[in-house]
Amino acid sequence: MTTYAKLRIIAFLALALVGLVSGVGWAGAVIEVRIDDLTDAPGVTLFPTQVFTPTIVPDTTGEFLHFTLPAFQNPSGTIFYSDLFEDVVGGTLSDRLLVIYAANGLTVDVRFASDPATNRVEDGTFQVLGQFQNYSFQVRSDRSDVPAPDSLLLLGSGLAALGGVMWRRCRRA
Repeated sequence: MTTYAKLRIIAFLALALVGLVSGVGWAGAVIEVRIDDLTDAPGVTLFPTQVFTPTIVPDTTGEFLHFTLPAFQNPSGTIFYSDLFEDVVGGTLSDRLLVIYAANGLTVDVRFASDPATNRVEDGTFQVLGQFQNYSFQVRSDRSDVPAPDSLLLLGSGLAALGGVMWRRCRRA
C-alpha cells in the first residue's frame, strides 16, 4: 500500500472521528427529528443515529413538547413553523410545530403542541413538516382510536343475534 493511500485512509478516519466528537455527524448531513404523538405524551427521537440527544425543557407537559437541539452556526436568527390541519388546509388545526433560532445561538428551540380533541385519523406514518438548518422535522400525529366499549357492545350484540338465529333454526329442525 502506498503512502498516499495510507494518508487518505487516515484523513477519512480523522474526519469521521471529528464528526462523531463534535456531535453533528457528517458536515451537511440531514438529521431527522421525529416527533411521535401517538401516545399520551409526545416523544422525540433523532435519526439515522443518535449522536446527541435532544434536551427536554421542564415546561413539557401533556400534549406540549418543548426541547432544544444543538445549532449549526447561522449568523441570523430565524423562526420556522408548520401547522397540521385536520381535514384540509384551513380546516381545524390539529398540531403546531414552532422552531426558533436566536442569532449566533448555540441551540435551536423546538416547541410542539397537539390538540388531543381533534378527530384526525392517521395511518401511523411520519409526515414531513419541513427542514430547518440541518434538521428535517417529521411528526406522527394523533390517531383517533375506535372506542373499545362501543366496539365490544356491537360485536357482542351481533354474536347474540347470530346465536339466536342458529338456536331458532336448530329448534325447528
